[in-house]
Amino acid sequence: MSSPLPTKAFITHLAQQAGEITLEYFTKQIKIIEKGNNQGIVTEADLHSENAIKAEILKNFPFHSILAEESGMTECENKADFDPLWIIDPLDGTTNFSKGNPYYCISIAFGFIKNQRFQCQLATIYHPTTKTVFFAEKGKGAFCNGQKMQISLLEELKMASICTGFSSNKGDALSPLINTIGEIQNSSLGLRVNGAAALDLAHTAKGMFQGFYETPLAPWDTAAGALLITEAGGKVTNFHSNDFCPLQDRGIIAANTQLHASIYHLIKKHYKN
Repeated sequence: MSSPLPTKAFITHLAQQAGEITLEYFTKQIKIIEKGNNQGIVTEADLHSENAIKAEILKNFPFHSILAEESGMTECENKADFDPLWIIDPLDGTTNFSKGNPYYCISIAFGFIKNQRFQCQLATIYHPTTKTVFFAEKGKGAFCNGQKMQISLLEELKMASICTGFSSNKGDALSPLINTIGEIQNSSLGLRVNGAAALDLAHTAKGMFQGFYETPLAPWDTAAGALLITEAGGKVTNFHSNDFCPLQDRGIIAANTQLHASIYHLIKKHYKN
């Protein structure tokens, strides 16, 4: 009989199993499908990974809803006021993956919807090419391969390495992004664009990067990483410096409290809406 709620072992197994599926396709000739409206690409690896994750969840937790990048929302019939929800990115960094770039990951978050906000309880991000497991449980800390993580305590932006991404921005949408990149690059030790937001958030939680910001992102890009950041001692908000919700907010800023304020100060004038 299934447990009433998922465990650390279950969610990390899901991510590792999906990661092994992606490695079967990595650096090989694969089928690539272009999404509409300049929204990027999807590969057969994305679809195989997502199907495997969903099948395992529905087998063990048939009354849970699932929000996944490629198939959208799969809602259970018996909905309650405090609904269990999984948010899944079966392969974050698909463009990297399709070009043989190992900077990609699997991102899985589990939590509950209350008053239309997602309250994450468990999160894992798995980096298949390095076999690295990032895991967090609400109120119990964040870990990398079993070792407790601490967000960087560096307070000076001029010595910080900050991450962002281009997401699906094209045309006029690039203007605020490019202006912000210029400001951050001029004010920090250096800005990094890696192409996988979820993995950037995991590495920020670990302290490899000192901050992360990006817009627009989808819930599956940020749900797991946001819990990793907060459980590692960091601050996560939207672009208005309000509490972040992956179901409602497209923009995210993550860092320690001092650096968060510095990043927010630099980008807020370029993102007024």
